[in-house]
Amino acid sequence: MPIMRRDLSIILQLGFGFLLVFAAFNSQGFIEIAVLRSLADQSTGITANSGYYSMSIIYFVFTLCNLIAPPVIARIGPKWSMVFGAGCYTIFLLGFLHLSAWLLYSLSALLGLGAALIWTGNGVYLVRFSREGKMARNSAIMWTMLQTSLVAGAIFLAFVLHTGDLVSSFHFVYTVFAAVCAAGILVLVTLPGSPTDIIYEEDREDLIENEERREVEIPATRQSPPAVVLSFGEEFVRTFALLKTQNMLTLIVVFLFSGIETSFYTGVFTACLSAFKSLSSVHKAIIAYAVLAMGGGQIVGGLWFGLGAKDTSKFGRSGVVLFGMSLHIVAYFLCFLNLPMTAPLGNTGPGEVGYIEPSFIAALITAFMLGLADSAWHTQLYTMLGGIYKDTDSSAAFALFKFFQSLASCAAFYYGSVLLLHWQLLFLVVMAAAGAVCFFTVHNAAAKEENFLRNED
Repeated sequence: MPIMRRDLSIILQLGFGFLLVFAAFNSQGFIEIAVLRSLADQSTGITANSGYYSMSIIYFVFTLCNLIAPPVIARIGPKWSMVFGAGCYTIFLLGFLHLSAWLLYSLSALLGLGAALIWTGNGVYLVRFSREGKMARNSAIMWTMLQTSLVAGAIFLAFVLHTGDLVSSFHFVYTVFAAVCAAGILVLVTLPGSPTDIIYEEDREDLIENEERREVEIPATRQSPPAVVLSFGEEFVRTFALLKTQNMLTLIVVFLFSGIETSFYTGVFTACLSAFKSLSSVHKAIIAYAVLAMGGGQIVGGLWFGLGAKDTSKFGRSGVVLFGMSLHIVAYFLCFLNLPMTAPLGNTGPGEVGYIEPSFIAALITAFMLGLADSAWHTQLYTMLGGIYKDTDSSAAFALFKFFQSLASCAAFYYGSVLLLHWQLLFLVVMAAAGAVCFFTVHNAAAKEENFLRNED
């Protein structure tokens, strides 16, 4: 019996590759708005809002490219889609070494294409390499390893901010980020391309005491026949056909909330902390500490809701999402109390504060809650999508998820630069409640289907 099943080792390798790529990109995402705001210069075309514009372009192109991702993945496979996408992330990070507005916005568009391929490819790869009944476990492993990148990035940022500042160090910071991202590409390149060389015998523990599942290598002549390869147009039509189904139409609200809450905690919230001078002038590394708290929340959530799924099974997936919604609402209320309403628009004056005395501890608690709540939503959403669409349409399902998620993120980063904080928070609360109701609706309907029940732990 091998020490580790091959499918589990592959998921761990996939998670490590994403950990490296997003330790670089997510960390820069938390500081991009603040860095570009500090580097505003008419000669380069960079403005105080260039960070918001860059993020909007990324998610706008990401939105459009999600529609073409399924046929591309059908042609080159999920592995090489992820490799290409990671390459786009590396090129984007290198662009900060020769910063100008036209280069920033052009590479933001390239990154949008890469993001569509890497994320849709990730969803398809995860589904294909998950044995029956292991989708929840594998999603949790992937999610927890991915969010560990926040902790690594936060530690690095804390070191940089304690020894200097972002403006003087950004060349060094982005060089390190690009190198780490390139290492992630190497990890993804060495992944196997297809699971068809391995079959798994059915679990017979209920029939033979102490019998363990076995993993058997089989010759090519016994492999399952390859899936039918559809044309580009057929894949495109197939994606839109899935969009018309009742479950997918209902899930759109969940996808949209996922997009706006992600953009808030990865960009708007940290930008507010940086702009809130009553906090950032006293705690110069506040962004790093906030990212560390978010990462802690994400990891706790991944372990609790995913790897510890049996302990939370009595609450069900709907119960976990209800917990995530409630936690989000509390976190948004803390933001409302602790941060000035003008913080998203730029640096605040010395007299601008929230409804309570500026609190560093409250900011960290809010960050932890945002990370934990986000983990509650996404571990359950990935598992549900993987369960419903495991046998068919996995590529189209994850593409539609990322399409609407990125569409909402694009809009959120745009209005985040012009809308006062309290209006943004109100919209987030309304969408959290609507998203939870829609999740419950689809989950209850899908739970009646034999295919979905078979893929739950």
